[in-house]
Amino acid sequence: MAAALRGLEGKNILITGAAKGQGLSHALAFADAGADVAALDITEPIPDIYPLATAQMLEDTVREIESRGRRAIPLPCDIRDESQVEANVAKALEYFDGRIDVLVCNAGVAALDTIQGMRSHVLDAVVDTIVKGHTYVAKYVVPNMIGRRAGKIINISSGVTGAGHAQLSHYVAAKHALQGLTSAWAFELAEFDINVNCIAPATIRPGDGQGSGMVWGLAGEAGMAPDEAYEMFSAAGNMPGSKWRTEVQHITDAVLFLASDNADQITGHVLRVDAGMGAK
Repeated sequence: MAAALRGLEGKNILITGAAKGQGLSHALAFADAGADVAALDITEPIPDIYPLATAQMLEDTVREIESRGRRAIPLPCDIRDESQVEANVAKALEYFDGRIDVLVCNAGVAALDTIQGMRSHVLDAVVDTIVKGHTYVAKYVVPNMIGRRAGKIINISSGVTGAGHAQLSHYVAAKHALQGLTSAWAFELAEFDINVNCIAPATIRPGDGQGSGMVWGLAGEAGMAPDEAYEMFSAAGNMPGSKWRTEVQHITDAVLFLASDNADQITGHVLRVDAGMGAK
């Protein structure tokens, strides 16, 4: 029997940060696998954070999903605002006739700050998006999963939790917290047959337009070209050699695996798709 991902067709997926980068890649891959997608993303700028998604990007994401013959709904939402999260999860549940099968907590922001030069509003933006924001999203999605005794949650952490990185202490701390949430949620939700796992990616090759944007943004802050910054971050953390350079598809492959029936006996796990960062 040929190996294949099982159980994705017909599933309803909610993805945060779905309008570009990793989130867009995951959304389109789920659609290709026969799933429908609620695409949630912020469409307003955050002060002193590199450019994020736009309303047009979110609409383009939905059109790309629909072009694959699947259903999709755009959900403009700043997950730092609990009231917005509550309202948009309710919209997703209504659109999906009361069923969200998979939650992908992907949204995130980063910035470069020294410890002594930490900007308080940037610290708030990073922690409130990655930690508090996804706690709000889970708060309003989980009751539906508990009621059906089924569901999968996939958190997107970072390879920096295995290696650390100068001037990213707020981001590193927030991603460690997301891994802590993964463990806590896995134990709390196990009795309801809900899987909770996490992926820790290496630095992802930047892409323009709706491509991966974090390296683009941090490169600008560092006064470097995006490809130069990508190579600098990768060389500092990854195993040596040209093989160990991470593309967004590597992360999407892991997301779809954890969302599939193939991963039914995996929970509370951090899957390091990090080009060896955590082993160095």
